[in-house]
Amino acid sequence: MTPSIDRRRFLRLSAAGLAGAAAGPALAACGADRGDSGELVLSTWNIPEDIRTYTKFAQDYAAAHPGVKITVNVTPSGDFGQWFSTQLAADTAPDIIRMTYQAYGRYAGNGGLVKLDDHLPAGYGDDFAPSFWQAVRTEKGVFGVPQHTDTFGVYYHKDILEKAGVTPPAELAKAWDWDEFRDVARKVKAVTGKYAFAYGFQGVNTAYRWLPILYMHGGRLLEDDLKTPAINSAKGIEAIEFSRSWYADGLVPAGDTIKATQDGTADQLFTSRTVGLLIHGDWIMQQFGSLPAGSWDATYMIRSTSAASDLGGNVLGVTRSAKNQQLAADFVAFVCNQENMKSFCERDLFLPVRKSLLAQPLRFASNAPVMQKFVQQAATVPEAMVRVETSPKFDPVNQALGDELDLCFTGQQDAATTARRIADKVGRALA
Repeated sequence: MTPSIDRRRFLRLSAAGLAGAAAGPALAACGADRGDSGELVLSTWNIPEDIRTYTKFAQDYAAAHPGVKITVNVTPSGDFGQWFSTQLAADTAPDIIRMTYQAYGRYAGNGGLVKLDDHLPAGYGDDFAPSFWQAVRTEKGVFGVPQHTDTFGVYYHKDILEKAGVTPPAELAKAWDWDEFRDVARKVKAVTGKYAFAYGFQGVNTAYRWLPILYMHGGRLLEDDLKTPAINSAKGIEAIEFSRSWYADGLVPAGDTIKATQDGTADQLFTSRTVGLLIHGDWIMQQFGSLPAGSWDATYMIRSTSAASDLGGNVLGVTRSAKNQQLAADFVAFVCNQENMKSFCERDLFLPVRKSLLAQPLRFASNAPVMQKFVQQAATVPEAMVRVETSPKFDPVNQALGDELDLCFTGQQDAATTARRIADKVGRALA
């Protein structure tokens, strides 16, 4: 069975407890008013609630720092790497960028992000859960600040499951295994007359969201040295075949593969009732406003020989295009202080990455009972998977994974060929 982060270890993540954890002050990032003036641009995903929250943070910061103006822009959907790299090359990147943990290593290593060690106050990282703080540490220093995490569960339309005669699991330990889920999916497809479920891919850069399927089955993408491919194994082939069957059996729409999807594809399939189930992250609840209140719920992520779920969440970094790096870093630290992290997670339905917040219950603005399931689920993220996804060279690995899985999901190659080709490409990328 794949080692996972149990709940206690998720809260402390290899730290020596909570004693001495630093708490960020209200409306202050570094403990002093810098008196800086200037304009900053922060770019974030096109999630309305998040945009409103970042805008509030910008207004709060500007109120405490006369002469500062902060604009919140939307990062275009599609290929983040292509867009951001183009912006950096033209020196037109936003001052502050929100990115996934999976993308961070590339830009921390190639000079796209500014080293923050000298811009952050002493001990700033002490209150962060160590695995997340270590995720942003490189041999050269810290180039971003973790803001939150999130993970996957299974959403469902209550009436569709009722018509299918299915009762969702009420405990993490009783989550649907692969065989049970396949049976449930076939019953749901019979009720919808269309498809059974959608999977939360959101474009070409999100192949890593498939990795929980591999790791829950006892497979691995890389060995512990983070250089040797490990997916071309019986477990790896079985995990790929399980996923390939979703499309071959018509359980998932053909347009919901890694490369075919765009931001919003999966949740729209769910809100339109084209599917009765949705495997996606906790933040996606924000998009369910069109559904009648109480008509949907969520249960735990599917499992195989062990439980596993997605490593989600974002990092805020200062880009090399920033003209006032100190001001940008100060605003990043402000956004990620204890009070603002708590507010962001409670309002926008994310999970915090500060130890002081992980140790206390949060008052989520909506769907609190559902969010508590995701809090439990987050403890199942496999440690081996975390190390792979936060490694500096994960970007080409993720690209190879997406290219080959998409060929398999669209019926262009079998599972064994896919495993072999992924291993070959990953091996070359890491050589």
